[in-house]
Amino acid sequence: MMKNWGMVAAIALIVFAGAFAAIIGSRLPEQTVIMLTGAACGTGLTTPFAILAGMALGAQRAARERQPAQSQPPVVVMTPQQPAPAAPLLPTWGNLYPAAPGRLVSEPRQYTILGEETVIDGAHHVWQQSD
Repeated sequence: MMKNWGMVAAIALIVFAGAFAAIIGSRLPEQTVIMLTGAACGTGLTTPFAILAGMALGAQRAARERQPAQSQPPVVVMTPQQPAPAAPLLPTWGNLYPAAPGRLVSEPRQYTILGEETVIDGAHHVWQQSD
């Protein structure tokens, strides 16, 4: 009994959609109707091909999943042991400026300020530069 009601509802929906399309189509310009007809025909032609392509891709994927996994031996990469370097490759603070007896007392630096005629040294003295 339910199957009959479902069939009646489907037929009623198709009749309603056809009547609605006829009413709308009668009010549209001729160029619009031609364009909509072409779009409907194009959709109708490409849909079966899209379904076939989807089925083919699904079959390929299923065939790939059905193939048994071939057991491969594990790959082990061994590198030879290298001796540790005797000296560090990059300079560190300890070997960058080694402490020497003569370098414990630093000499004052001299700075020249560009655009001015004065020279400032590290002993807090400022004097005029003589030419």
